[in-house]
Amino acid sequence: MDTIPAGFTTTTSVAAELGTNLPRLHRAIQDQPGVEVIGGRYWLSPVLVDQLRRQLGAVPKVRGLSRPEVQVLAALSRHPRGLVSVRQVAGAAKVSPTCASRALTGLQGKRLAVTAEPVVFDGRAERRKVWEVNWGSPEWLRVAPAVGKAVLPAGQTPVPRSSRLPARLASSFWTGDWRKVNVEKDTAYVAQRILEEGRSDPEAIAFLAQLPASALSEARRRAPVPLGEEA
Repeated sequence: MDTIPAGFTTTTSVAAELGTNLPRLHRAIQDQPGVEVIGGRYWLSPVLVDQLRRQLGAVPKVRGLSRPEVQVLAALSRHPRGLVSVRQVAGAAKVSPTCASRALTGLQGKRLAVTAEPVVFDGRAERRKVWEVNWGSPEWLRVAPAVGKAVLPAGQTPVPRSSRLPARLASSFWTGDWRKVNVEKDTAYVAQRILEEGRSDPEAIAFLAQLPASALSEARRRAPVPLGEEA
């Protein structure tokens, strides 16, 4: 009888933990180290499970919600000032824009997501629609503990991004000519300016979510964010 290595877990258990299905999990572990076949079943090492958790995310099952809806709701809950477009929601939730659009429609119908129109700066002060959690609803209070445990996938659905800074973020770059900022070359600088000057602007915070994680880390190293104010 084959001995199961310490800490190894079946694919069935891992799929349940990550909130995904077996076919998707089997595709992810193909040709990966840390897989043992014992008793006709696949067993995964702790290192591989941790890698899969980061790669695929760990999205808890919430009654009445699909996996994409949980991902979108988790993303909105981590952007308390809201996200300004379906594409920005998609980028934050790590789903496709089409999937994000369907999830937002579903969440709105379930009284879990709403739209608001705060004042934003786009070369001039104007009101613009943002998506946000329906914070005060009993529906949100019911699912908040489970949604808060969601680990979103590390991989991000590519979102086309111009190398030029959007005019709506000009107020965060008032110390220089925002038109000369190259988003692709100066990502850490862009993240730093948003952390320093744009934290009250939902559009700036949403734009920050589209930047590489390395840019945010470098920006925080240059200008540490006070505890309790992380983006």
